[in-house]
Amino acid sequence: MRAIAQEQDAGRPTLGDLMLLTQLRHFKLWYAQKVGNWPLANYELQQFKTTIDRIVKLYPTASSIAQANLIHEKTDPAMQALQQAVSDRDGSRFEAAFLQVTNACNQCHQAAGVGFITVQVPTHSPFGNQNFGPAP
Repeated sequence: MRAIAQEQDAGRPTLGDLMLLTQLRHFKLWYAQKVGNWPLANYELQQFKTTIDRIVKLYPTASSIAQANLIHEKTDPAMQALQQAVSDRDGSRFEAAFLQVTNACNQCHQAAGVGFITVQVPTHSPFGNQNFGPAP
């Protein structure tokens, strides 16, 4: 029985793995918007939401914190505003909503006891191998 449980856990991404993926999506979403590639921004936003949903499903509680509730409480309104800004291709509303999402992430980290992990609005691209501009 224990061997089966270990096999199942081996295929399950860790919370840290999912958070790293969330950080990647956070960056790519920001950068796509900065260069005006709204289709890519929309795609990355959907990927960001999907990753958050996986975290909520796989880790509803972490470190005795009702993480799923906390994530929904902190991020849902900001994510809705972000989706609307992307749909409207509105850069200034996007930036405000993106900052709300970023702050919500940091609030969740604080509440979960990992406040030493802070995210910020990206300052530069670590992806020299991807052209973020709109397709020709």
